[in-house]
Amino acid sequence: MSTENNSSGFFSGSLVFAGAAAYCFFLRPQMRKWGTRLGESQRRLPGDDLVSRPNFQMTHAVNIDTPLEAVWSWIAQMGRDRTGYYSLDLLYNQGIPSVTFIRQDVPAPQPGLRMDGGYDILEVEANRELLFGGFHLERMPGVFSDVSVLYLLERRRDGSTRLLVRRREFAYGAPGAISNVIYEVVYFVFAVWQLQQLKRYAESTAHRTVNPATPAQDRRITI
Repeated sequence: MSTENNSSGFFSGSLVFAGAAAYCFFLRPQMRKWGTRLGESQRRLPGDDLVSRPNFQMTHAVNIDTPLEAVWSWIAQMGRDRTGYYSLDLLYNQGIPSVTFIRQDVPAPQPGLRMDGGYDILEVEANRELLFGGFHLERMPGVFSDVSVLYLLERRRDGSTRLLVRRREFAYGAPGAISNVIYEVVYFVFAVWQLQQLKRYAESTAHRTVNPATPAQDRRITI
């Protein structure tokens, strides 16, 4: 009986070890660079100097089959006045559904403006770059981190858009290092969902136009 229990325990332990090894050496590296091309996740990007020695970094990318001006409209309003971040609204927008239209009442992003979640807009280049972040932000109860988040738009040869998103964080102390293990899974789900939503929204609405004579409250593009 004891031999059977030992064998069963050894087998279970081996499965756990194999699963952990597969996650650490295969799945986790892919999660951290989902959608990127060879060498893209190692690129030096704007804002990298804000968190110079991160213990959390993810770089994700997606091709969007529409001009970058159409993509920028969705990014420019993101994360302000409960517009949402187009993903995991329960965690990132207090349970309020992210909008599915271009709002006309949200002003253009400018450095210094506060975003939902405690972030501040740090750098903006219209149709090109949105960089935001903050220092000593509470990621979860008792866990604080310095954060920078970059959304970078690049025009492809065919006129479509390449969108890169990089998040860098330094989470303080042992609690921060432990929370990274959990947070990277949550953020991966958030990031992939968000990029897919941005792609869908931008591609679905790029061909539509807004009549400038229409009253502001009615000028919105829905999908």
